[in-house]
Amino acid sequence: MELTEFGFKDVRLMEGEDIAFAINVADPAGRPSSKYPEALLLTDTRVIHLSGPQKKRRVVMAAVEDIVSVEIASYRRGIASYLWAALAFVLAFVLFATMENSVIRLGASAVVLLMGVYLIVNQLTEPGRPTAIFKAGATEINWSYGPDDDADDVNSFISRMFQIKASNGSRNGSHRSFAPR
Repeated sequence: MELTEFGFKDVRLMEGEDIAFAINVADPAGRPSSKYPEALLLTDTRVIHLSGPQKKRRVVMAAVEDIVSVEIASYRRGIASYLWAALAFVLAFVLFATMENSVIRLGASAVVLLMGVYLIVNQLTEPGRPTAIFKAGATEINWSYGPDDDADDVNSFISRMFQIKASNGSRNGSHRSFAPR
């Protein structure tokens, strides 16, 4: 089965493998994003994260039975905004100290200084982007989503994945139990 409906023409599933749940990053019209397609797929045997255009494609797969936990965390962007803000403050000082025309000196310095302030305020007030992290041994599948957009889809995806895992375990007869010694 090809995955063209998700924007991935060259990716195929194994024979007999069916998609149980899919979350797709789409444009406002509902079509897969052509610039940077991304999809999280749950089949009856694997979790597959596909991202990127054809030449920069990234695919991460993990067997459903190997996934031991799912973590949902909210991550911020890091310190890059603070570094750019510090650079803006330094540049504002340099502009103020080196320009001769007082109107241009004040205007240019103020604009650059306000850009730095904006970066800091934006970093402090913007909520982190929630990410679902599927852990399977050394492999991690990270799915970032909007806080309002896909939260229900992600929760349904996780529930369905654990249902498939439980049903696969009961079919294989591999019940895990603790035997005290």
